[in-house]
Amino acid sequence: MWIPVFVFLAGVACIIAAAATGEAEVQLFIIFPIISGSSLLFIVGVLLIVASFVLGFILAATTITEMEPVQPLPPKDTVRAGQTTEGPRRNTRYGGVVLIGPIPIIFGSDRKMAWTMLALAIILIVVVLALAFVNL
Repeated sequence: MWIPVFVFLAGVACIIAAAATGEAEVQLFIIFPIISGSSLLFIVGVLLIVASFVLGFILAATTITEMEPVQPLPPKDTVRAGQTTEGPRRNTRYGGVVLIGPIPIIFGSDRKMAWTMLALAIILIVVVLALAFVNL
C-alpha cells in the first residue's frame, strides 16, 4: 500500500522541480494554489499524481476482495434461552455540516440530528458573515 504514496511524492517532487527551474508557474487564487506549466517535467509530475490515485484505488479494491468472509451468526432457534448472539446495542447517532462557500451540505443519521446540524450550519454562516463584516 506504500506504492501509491511514493508515486504521489515523486509527482509532487517533479512539479516542485519544474517550478524551481521556471518551467512551471505557481499562483495563489484566494487560498487555492494554482500550478500551471507545459514542460515535460511538469507533465510527468501531473501524470505521476494521477497514477498514484489510480494505483491506490486498484490496491484498495484488490485488498478488499482478499479479505476473509465473515462467519454468519447461528440461527436464532439454536441459541439457548438467556444467551444472545449480539453484543450490547448502541444507539449511535451522527451528523455533519460541510460548508462549500455559503452553501451548506447537511447530513445526519436521523431527522433530529439533521435538524441539529441545520441549526449548526446557520450559526456557522452567521458567525462567518459577522466576522467578515467586522473586519471591513
